[in-house]
Amino acid sequence: MPESPPHPPLRVAVTGFGGYARHHHLTLQRLEHEGRCKVVATCDPSPERVLPQSADLCLNERGVKIFPSFEAMLEGIAGSVDFVTIPTPIHLHAPMHRACVERGVPVYLEKPPTLWREELETMIVTDTHARRSTEVGFNFITEPARNALKTRLHAGEFGKLQSAAFLGLWPRPKAYFQRNDWAGKIFHAGSPVPLLDSCVGNAMGHFLQNLLHWAGSQPAGFATVLDVRSSIYHAHAIEGPDTVFAEARTPEGVLLRFAATHACPPESEGHVEYLFCEKAQLRYVTDHSCEILWLDGRRDTIDLRTQGDWQERNFRRYFDYVAGKYEKPVVSLRDSRPFVAWNDLIYAAAPGIPKIAAEFLDWHANGTIPAPCGLPAALREFAETGRWPHETRALPWATPPGRAHLSELPQVLAKIRALADKIHQVG
Repeated sequence: MPESPPHPPLRVAVTGFGGYARHHHLTLQRLEHEGRCKVVATCDPSPERVLPQSADLCLNERGVKIFPSFEAMLEGIAGSVDFVTIPTPIHLHAPMHRACVERGVPVYLEKPPTLWREELETMIVTDTHARRSTEVGFNFITEPARNALKTRLHAGEFGKLQSAAFLGLWPRPKAYFQRNDWAGKIFHAGSPVPLLDSCVGNAMGHFLQNLLHWAGSQPAGFATVLDVRSSIYHAHAIEGPDTVFAEARTPEGVLLRFAATHACPPESEGHVEYLFCEKAQLRYVTDHSCEILWLDGRRDTIDLRTQGDWQERNFRRYFDYVAGKYEKPVVSLRDSRPFVAWNDLIYAAAPGIPKIAAEFLDWHANGTIPAPCGLPAALREFAETGRWPHETRALPWATPPGRAHLSELPQVLAKIRALADKIHQVG
């Protein structure tokens, strides 16, 4: 017989049902079949546009009420839901979060909560008045194998963690940056709040948080960063970077490296996390495997294909938190401080966001994906060894990194504005 749910079904409202909200609906629909939840409401200003592509969500059949706006939904569900999910564009997170908290509705908020530190601090203050703390939906922190390895790391089995790195090659075509009015932007039109959409802050932001988790001094904690070095570029015709080389140092002396791009050949696509410890090196590929290479010659492999769906895991964990099983969410808004600080310091450190010249680009996918010559190998070398791309003469497009310290965060806005102005002047 199926296992009985640990608590009565939680009543959930989902903000939207197109875009990434569709993934929320599909996941919650599966969890409804288990008796874990009941989606009671959703919203969209133009449901007639989205509904034809959403027949498999069975919204009407499941009794999900569709409201014409987020505000109307909040008014309509007052006192009748346990939490709201917000899988909307980044610049809408803060105002939607505030509106929910003011109405006493807990929030499951997709990452990133925001990419601007001042806005995050405002959200943290707002959340102190929440009935239940907000969960920030970083995908992979709830992986059982990841947490088991973090426990072993914290216990000293692998020796001291010396450095950790991420390598991410996720090619994206031109259309990816044309799918909405904020993709790849430094500022959203008409807003003074930095948006900072990029491969590091948004698409692969889960993995930046993963590095901070590996380096956290407590089993469930996250490291902070003291200083950052970075060199960032764009090959696509966008404002922000599509390629990032970034290094950060924690107070404990652990070096963290992030090497990522959306501008690379399709055949190079992949990602991996590295842990370099005194006694072993770990190579962790989400949803595939983790290799442990002991310095004494032993080799262990952990299968990561049996951990289930990450969105389901995250929802189940937040269900249990809302129901009172846990004292706090897995990743709270406060836990997101180091993530946002590192992201902002990458811009503070960067000497600029140079556009890689056409003479150094190859084109793929019918001319929709630019790829700087030698980039995949340069990213891998940086992740694995810390060698910066400008240190090899084979990469004429590469420039030296700049540096910024945590104490410089109050001055970051001026630097970000200068970066944006320079790009517009060049454009």
